[in-house]
Parts: sequence; C-alpha cells; structure tokens
Amino acid sequence: MEIAADLRAQGATWQTIALKLGRQMALLHRWVKVYAAEWERLFREVEERLSREANNESRTVLRELLRNPEPKVRLAAAERLARIRLQEKKAEPPNPRTDVAALVAAADEMSDEELEEYLAKYARERLAAENTESTEEIKN
Repeated sequence: MEIAADLRAQGATWQTIALKLGRQMALLHRWVKVYAAEWERLFREVEERLSREANNESRTVLRELLRNPEPKVRLAAAERLARIRLQEKKAEPPNPRTDVAALVAAADEMSDEELEEYLAKYARERLAAENTESTEEIKN
C-alpha cells in the first residue's frame, strides 16, 4: 500500500499502479476503501515529502540564481527567497518561551492532531536541549 500511495501521489493512474504492483485495479480500490484511514495517512505523508522535496529543489534553484551575472536576476531571486522565508515565519507557531499569549491563540486555531504534533515536537526539542546541557555540564 505504501508503494501504491507513493505512485498515486506522484500522479500515476490506478492502471499504472496495478501494473507495477502486479495487482488488480479492483484490489487497489478495495485497499483505499477498507483501509481508508491508513491510505489517507500514507498518501498525506507522501504528499508532504514530495512537497518538501519540491520546495528544497526550488530553493536550490533560487540560490543558484543568486550567483547569476545579471543583477536583475540576482535581485529577483533574493526577493523571492526573502518572501518565502517571511511566509514560513508567519506559518510557524510562536515560541512558548517568548510569547505565551500568541501560543494560546495559535493553539486555539490548531486541530487536535496539529496541537498534539506541535506539543510532541516541542517536548522532543526540550528533551534534546536538556540532554545537551547535561552533557556539557558533565564535561565541565
């Protein structure tokens, strides 16, 4: 099912996926219906990965354009990179250490799943930071 989700997210038709996996199209459609939650999770993960890859590739191209001999091209690339970063900063949840009120407001706008993911990420980062601090204290 993972391969099917990967191929489908990349734009493959059900017929192409059936041929590549050596399965009947009816079986693929059954997978999607019977394992709907799993299919949605797999498909969403692949879409997110493909989106990140495309984003990274576009940044690479823009960074290469920063070295273009034409000043207008360099300026346009720099402006686009700056706009992308500003958009990302707006989308990031606030830092709970510096802006609790903004964090509460952002949490109100998040789904339960998004909030759980954010809190898990925050906990992992805190744990990693504490482990780093402990290791440095031991060294000193």
